[in-house]
Amino acid sequence: MVYFIFLILAGIFQGFMVSLNGQLGNYYSLFGICFFVHIIAAVLLFLYITLKEKKKITFRGVPKYVYTVGFMGVIMVATSSWCTLHIGATAMLSLSVIGQMISSAIVDHRGWFNATERPFHLKQLPCYLLVLAGVLVVVYG
Repeated sequence: MVYFIFLILAGIFQGFMVSLNGQLGNYYSLFGICFFVHIIAAVLLFLYITLKEKKKITFRGVPKYVYTVGFMGVIMVATSSWCTLHIGATAMLSLSVIGQMISSAIVDHRGWFNATERPFHLKQLPCYLLVLAGVLVVVYG
């Protein structure tokens, strides 16, 4: 149950974050936005890890492909900020849900990145189509 609460809170923060990133687009370039978002996050996380967890930050023992998440973060912040300025936060987040569902289904189906393998079943397809229909109503309704 606590996971559901945290995920709802994360969604709420994502909605606010996307809107604020879109507003930053009125003052900075897309990569300027990414710079500020990631620098602030890096400083806060560095302080948390060193002061609260009292750990030394190291890059050893982690598969190299995992670090592509930094590139993905820049792409995500840049594209979501740009799209929010042009189509609004609700449409941007609704459409991004479709992409998240597709990539998550592939990761789960294949068991990539040490995820538990959860094969996709055709009986799930109506649920995906229902979400797609809901997104289309939100975007075009």
